[in-house]
Amino acid sequence: MNKILILIPPSEGKQPNGHSNPLKKVEEPARSMVSKINEYEGEWGKVLGVKDKALEKALDANKKILSSKTLPAIERYTGVVYNAIGYPSFSKESKNFFDQHVRIVSALWGLVKPTDLIPDYKLKIDKLGADKYWLPINREILKNVFVIDLLPKAHKKAVAFDSGVSVDFIVTKNGKSVPAGHQGKHIKGRFIRWLAQQQSCDPKMFKEFKEEGFQWCGEKFVKVS
Repeated sequence: MNKILILIPPSEGKQPNGHSNPLKKVEEPARSMVSKINEYEGEWGKVLGVKDKALEKALDANKKILSSKTLPAIERYTGVVYNAIGYPSFSKESKNFFDQHVRIVSALWGLVKPTDLIPDYKLKIDKLGADKYWLPINREILKNVFVIDLLPKAHKKAVAFDSGVSVDFIVTKNGKSVPAGHQGKHIKGRFIRWLAQQQSCDPKMFKEFKEEGFQWCGEKFVKVS
């Protein structure tokens, strides 16, 4: 089988500050996105989807992208998915597997390795043309790669691959199927954790993952409630 990568989303929530040196400079292709942030003169509140103190915090972080302290991406991103992954409690073997096979699809940095050092920042994948910018770049990177796609709809627009499987989490109630929503974020994190612990990305094994009532049905995990 070709090289395997598990694509996961970043999180809106991010750990502030850092303990490693600032980037100081960024090479292409990320440099173009950093430049877009620096040069944008429109309404940042609409672009970032926040206001008041949250907007001030986001703008301050974006102004200091090259001068603020950095953290490994797996430490920078917080939130439901990342809490459910529970990376700090992994064994050494699971961490190695995770670091090797997981890529985080970032609006600013592209396909980020868990160990990549990044500063705090704020940008959504569907803003400032980030998804369109990264699509051809990520398509080239993902050539000859088998992809396990765990991305939400917005982030899917920033990637393209020829070989792989998209994994969704669905809840069926009264004959109707709907996205699992907030619960889906948690179970997605648990599934990512399970992959790292199993140290396998073989879709044939997905049926063995059964948590919180979700079962693999060939192309998605379904929970009947």
